[in-house]
Amino acid sequence: MQIQYFGLSSFKITTKEATIITDPFHKDSGLTPPRGAADILILAQKNSKLYSATSGISGEHFDITDPGEYDIKGVTVTGIPLKQEDKYVTVFLIESEDIRILNLTHIHEFNMKEDELEALGDIDILILPVGGNTVLSASNASKVVNEIEPKIVIPSHYKMSRGAGSASGGNELILDLDSLDKFVKEMGGKKEAMEKLSIKKKELSEEGTKLAILEPLR
Repeated sequence: MQIQYFGLSSFKITTKEATIITDPFHKDSGLTPPRGAADILILAQKNSKLYSATSGISGEHFDITDPGEYDIKGVTVTGIPLKQEDKYVTVFLIESEDIRILNLTHIHEFNMKEDELEALGDIDILILPVGGNTVLSASNASKVVNEIEPKIVIPSHYKMSRGAGSASGGNELILDLDSLDKFVKEMGGKKEAMEKLSIKKKELSEEGTKLAILEPLR
């Protein structure tokens, strides 16, 4: 399995049989929208112009926008609704090649109860937003990591320069988000930066949680 990052909450996950793209963002974000072919397209905010810019996604993709369980091309995707004050946000458990990825999409608070966490099971890779404002703050995100105890955590939805994943030039992302440094500090400062995460089940460590920082695709 291979995981790459477009920016914000948008990722490309490539398995042996399928390509998954999550939450492709609009150019109004200040970044160049994701492009590429997908078999599965996951849209946590289907009614949001900013986070469901699908025009750059090609292929005959199966779109997942709601809670429920979906099986496509050797991938099982389970949409789980989480209450966020006066509304629900869907987060997604993605399972393929015996690897379990939990993508916490656009949440700003994590309120799973102990029995719900137990029912969720072990998580190999946790993707979670860390930029504050409309999503988790760095300190709250680090608490979520401690609750879930994944083998690998990949931060998402934080401030970045327009040059990262953008051809428009300029300085910083127009959205009001905190920098990644805040979350890295909350996690103890140890990180591993990479262009992509290539992983097999047997390579997942049982010792602690590794912080993987993915460089945005250009």
